Amino acid sequence: MSSDMTIRQMLGVKSTGKIWTADARTCLAIPDEAVTLVITSPPYMNNYDYADATRLEMSFWGEVQGWGDLHQTARQHLIRSSSQHVSADKLQLGELLAQLSGVPFAEDLTRVCNELSVEREHHGGKKAYHLMTAAYFADMAKVWASLRRVCKQGAKVCFVIGDSAPYGLYVPVDEWLGQLALAAGFKSCRFEKIRDRNVKWRNRKHKVPLKEGRLWVEG
Repeated sequence: MSSDMTIRQMLGVKSTGKIWTADARTCLAIPDEAVTLVITSPPYMNNYDYADATRLEMSFWGEVQGWGDLHQTARQHLIRSSSQHVSADKLQLGELLAQLSGVPFAEDLTRVCNELSVEREHHGGKKAYHLMTAAYFADMAKVWASLRRVCKQGAKVCFVIGDSAPYGLYVPVDEWLGQLALAAGFKSCRFEKIRDRNVKWRNRKHKVPLKEGRLWVEG
């Protein structure tokens, strides 16, 4: 990376790129139809608590005093992809599902969330996976709506994503995100599988085969 940067600087070519700081769910800082290409890897559902992952650094710089400060300082601004996040928000399943009542997979989402609500009673931690699942897709629906506004007609979007199976109940994340993109106004989507997940080591939580890949959206 260092040598690449050195070579680039020696060429004397100036970048025409622009940097905006904005919440992906609104993209308020970005003008309409300003984007021709989106390449990103959004949070994987139930894979990583991004706020907690920065706790050491934020504690070192004095931005937080401990775990309890993370939600107010960082987590509330992130896509709701972890059970810790939604537990802190004290969300209601009915309100979240109401936000997604018009999406193509609303019935399947409701079924999965209700099954997760029942399943959690059989586990010691009683993690709020039912709330996390609904909140995740509610947030990602907003992301696709904002991307449709800022993307030009014919723009291309690439999401590197993975599916999930909280408590062993499969959630087809790639399929449902593609449906959200089409519902937002994009014209086509396809999923390109990169690799299998949950196959190298024995997972103590479930044996559901998972995958990772690229979701390509155009239009």
